[in-house]
Amino acid sequence: MNITGELKWHFDTNDFARIKFSESKEAFSVDIIMVPAKHRSQGVGKKLLQHVLTLADAMHKPTNVTVRPIGASLDPEALEDLVAYYRKFGFEELDR
Repeated sequence: MNITGELKWHFDTNDFARIKFSESKEAFSVDIIMVPAKHRSQGVGKKLLQHVLTLADAMHKPTNVTVRPIGASLDPEALEDLVAYYRKFGFEELDR
C-alpha cells in the first residue's frame, strides 16, 4: 500500500510552492518539490522538506529522493546544485 500526500505553501499572490511525497511500507519518497522562481532562496522548499522528514522520522522510516532538474534544463550544473541541496539534509548519493 502506498499513501501519497502533498503540502502547499501559499504566497500573497496566486503562486504556491508544493512538495509531493509518498509512503510505502518501507520508506518515504520525496517525489516533487516545486517553488516558483521568484520565491526561491527564501527557505520555503527547506521548510516543506523538513515537514516530510519530520513525518518520516516519526514513522521510523528512511526517506528517498530521486534528483532531476525539471523542464528543458538538462544542464549538468543544475543537477549538481540539486545534489548539493539534498546533501545538506543528510541525503547520500547512491547512484547516477
